[in-house]
Amino acid sequence: MKRRLLLAVLASASIAIPLTVIPSAATADSIRPSGFERLEGAFSYTNFKPAALDPARQLKVLIQVTGTPVGDATADAEEAGKTVDKPSLRSALKKEQQSVEQKVETEGGKVLATYTDSFNGIAATIPVRSLPALQQAPGVVSVHPTRTFSRDNTAAVTYIGAPQAWQDLGKTGTGVKVAIIDTGLDYTHANFGGSGNPADFANNDGTVIEPGTFPTAKVIGGYDLVGDDYDGAIPTSLPKPDPDPLDCNGHGSHVAGSTAGFGVDTAGKTYTGPYDSTTHAKAFRIGPGVAPKASLMSYRVFGCEGSASEEVIVSAMERALKDGANVVNMSLGSSFGRVDEPSAQAVQTLTRAGVTVVASSGNSGANAYITGAPAVAPSAISVAAIDAARAQLPAAKISVDGVEIIAQNSNEAPLPSGALPIAVLRTSYPSGPVSLGCAPADYAAYPGGVAGKLVITLRGTCARVKRAILGQQAGAAAVAMINTDAAYPALEGPITSDPDTGEAYTVTIPFLGIRSTDAAAAVSLNGKSTTLTALTLPNPGYAQLASFSSGGPGNGSSSLKPDVTAPGVAVVSTGVGTGSGPATISGTSMASPMVAGVAALVKEAHPRWKPGVIKAAIVSTADATSKIVGYTARVAGSGVVATRQAVGASVVAETKKDAGNLSFGLQKMTGAFNGSEDLTLRNTGKTSVTYDLAAAFNGQSYGAQVAVSPASVTVGPESSRTVKVTLSLSAQAVAALPAAEESNFGTLTHIQGAVTATPKQAAEGVYPLRTAFLLVPDAQSQVYSSNPGKYTPGTGGLTTSIKVQNGGNHSGAADVYAWGITDADDVTGAEDSMDVRAAGVQSLPGTVLGGAATDRSLVFAVSTSGRWSNAAANEFDIPIDTNGDGALDYILVGADYGLVTTGDLDGRFASFVFKADGSLVDAWVATAPMNGGTLLMPVLASEIGLAEGASRFTYSVTGISQVPEGLVDDTEAAAFDAFAPAITTGTYVPLAPGASSTIELTVDQAKLAATPAKGWLVVSLDNKIGDEADQLDFGRLPAAKP
Repeated sequence: MKRRLLLAVLASASIAIPLTVIPSAATADSIRPSGFERLEGAFSYTNFKPAALDPARQLKVLIQVTGTPVGDATADAEEAGKTVDKPSLRSALKKEQQSVEQKVETEGGKVLATYTDSFNGIAATIPVRSLPALQQAPGVVSVHPTRTFSRDNTAAVTYIGAPQAWQDLGKTGTGVKVAIIDTGLDYTHANFGGSGNPADFANNDGTVIEPGTFPTAKVIGGYDLVGDDYDGAIPTSLPKPDPDPLDCNGHGSHVAGSTAGFGVDTAGKTYTGPYDSTTHAKAFRIGPGVAPKASLMSYRVFGCEGSASEEVIVSAMERALKDGANVVNMSLGSSFGRVDEPSAQAVQTLTRAGVTVVASSGNSGANAYITGAPAVAPSAISVAAIDAARAQLPAAKISVDGVEIIAQNSNEAPLPSGALPIAVLRTSYPSGPVSLGCAPADYAAYPGGVAGKLVITLRGTCARVKRAILGQQAGAAAVAMINTDAAYPALEGPITSDPDTGEAYTVTIPFLGIRSTDAAAAVSLNGKSTTLTALTLPNPGYAQLASFSSGGPGNGSSSLKPDVTAPGVAVVSTGVGTGSGPATISGTSMASPMVAGVAALVKEAHPRWKPGVIKAAIVSTADATSKIVGYTARVAGSGVVATRQAVGASVVAETKKDAGNLSFGLQKMTGAFNGSEDLTLRNTGKTSVTYDLAAAFNGQSYGAQVAVSPASVTVGPESSRTVKVTLSLSAQAVAALPAAEESNFGTLTHIQGAVTATPKQAAEGVYPLRTAFLLVPDAQSQVYSSNPGKYTPGTGGLTTSIKVQNGGNHSGAADVYAWGITDADDVTGAEDSMDVRAAGVQSLPGTVLGGAATDRSLVFAVSTSGRWSNAAANEFDIPIDTNGDGALDYILVGADYGLVTTGDLDGRFASFVFKADGSLVDAWVATAPMNGGTLLMPVLASEIGLAEGASRFTYSVTGISQVPEGLVDDTEAAAFDAFAPAITTGTYVPLAPGASSTIELTVDQAKLAATPAKGWLVVSLDNKIGDEADQLDFGRLPAAKP
């Protein structure tokens, strides 16, 4: 469960956006260049609660049991030309699971579900203390804490070329079964051939199947796995399955319409065709989906509100596989997805069993490694979102006393005439932080009320349009939302329901979007009046990747994800409960079902193709030039899906594991690098074809070279040819790669590009092909420290020295901390990146962090047992006791910046300073390099109540896995004196390749007795994992004199 607490900011400013960073002051050469930047844009309103203030002690887990799932066993048998007895296989697996179920119960846990087809395992809740015992139990392969999953058309369908596939190839999805794993489906809607009467939806009991209602000719099957009241984010919320998958939220109905809706004409009737190149010349309430004649199956995994838990997602995949789905769409996900988690493993099994799986990449923004699961599975088609809605945006000019703000009219509602008083909502009046406007009380609390006013709110936590709904209900004339970045928010279109609840509600007042760069100006208008002026402005995001679309590569694997891109901004599709009305929604959730529709068309055109070939046809024919501006492979995959080419292709480009791309992964480099991947051209046609191949970089190459061999191949009919793609960096190029700290706060040093295959002679089905590639290079230093030498008396105590040297090819550094904490390697599996190994602290001049000369800058170093891809997938809490009473007074929190400030993950790891009551003191960009295992968190001593003469404190560290949630690693406590350290700290020595240096160290034994330390922690962030923080004990420290 998310840990949440309303925080009050101590600063006097009521709003602090846009986010800005202020470099800290310069420092002496012997002190580490700070690199820390204060986050002046840390939002003053948040629901985040540090885990150390609310530790979770119960885990929901998925236990993988020994034995091959039925889906994989069936695929193995088919490849060997054999058949299998599925019931017998299921029975054998369930028998093997019994001993593990008994172990769960013995350990005080509870079995929630069992799986045999898509995944061989058990879902259960267990006490955290039982995790090690369960991991070691006979028959257990692995134990995975579960994740919480969130819900991630005419213009869009034409943008990807679907009508051309209907027209030229006659493919509309006939005979293909598409499973939609989502919030359910409104089968009474005209878009699915239903009655189109809203009363039929309203009178339908969603817990039972009334005679003649379901299934239908269009929606041929499905199941509700959870019930209306279920919310996977609440541990006490348990599924209450029933046979009726009727949608009460709207997300799933919208998704299904984009995949396979018939279309609804202007009279509100189901469109019955024809489906050809002339279709979209007609007028529609809702345009047809990409595969309008495909059959639908609906598996409901969300309640009317909230999230879904991983075990429910896997159960839905299990049902879809058993029910014979050809294509599965999952417009859902969990950020920082990993290939080794159960939902991704289940995708791999479905693929082997003949099911093509399409999933949304996520809505967490373009920062590195945040793309979600299950889309991160190698064989899944992960879909990013592009803005293909319109080139011009509706807008409104707000003009007051020389201040002019151009706001987006997000729902295109008519602007009210006359003067409008402006009301800036706050959490407290007159000068509290700007409110999110997510609750009715926010509007009621405004002095004098909001009736007839333009209300200004801040984005965060709730659905964007929630503000428009609540504002209208409170009588506002218009509502504006300040966005959290410099772009306009997504265009909403008509607002007809509450996305948070699924409740139908039509907004008629304008809902305006204000860029964060205009935030200060907007807030300054409180109490003044304005007249809104309608205008249009060019859409700066048109044909560009949507700002919310999640960035790759895959967490843990550094594999290239997402795979392709499709329209996902202001998409018009089915409006739940409206009978025949539309809804407009944005998200990668809207992009994914379009590609699922394309997969259905390809399946119809090539019924014998396996999912890997279907994926290859979609990915390798994608457009990275004419349909997308500012293309980059890490966030857009191979480009915008090109339906006509994907369906018509007879030659495709394939890679290993059905990945559809060339992932060179993360490479830790100590010298020259040379890596190769195979690319196969498969010709399913009846004539030979010849292709010329070439490779080029997309963006900075960092001195890398790429080659394809051979550069030309002829592929015979119904055969394939494999070429080798080699990516290399010389030792000099590796030495010149950016330092580890350059890959920080969401950014990632990476090398990307594409291999193109151009036919010598183009023909029907023989198209240019394109395969993207990605490498994450990580050049490593080899900085090592000697043990302390002999101690001699000196000024300030005993003196000694250590020798530091860099034996590597890449520059590094030695950074000295007082080593205070050591902790056992007691977390296993993928989540060991939050398992604390050691921690220490250093004291520097106050000016290092921009403080007073009389202050001190403290930097805490935390080293872990494992490697993270992005530290923001974890949380690290450092509780601080400044008065020795055993209770925390302050807490440093290293966590995802978006999670803390808006409630939504964004992939940027930051350091926050909180008081014990949860009030926010300050925020900094932390140093936590991508693919590292050591992080640095800064704070001014004065910010945690320390001053000369009152500067001693104790601290500990708690590591927490945010994704998945629940794992906690607590350490022992340590002591330190900020103004009078007992030992030398803060010395920083940069080391070029081959360089060495001596660091002088001192120990004040009297102070050491009061603030004990274990020795020194020498941090070298460019070293390999395990060597980033050398732990040097004091050695032979002379006995202190009495």
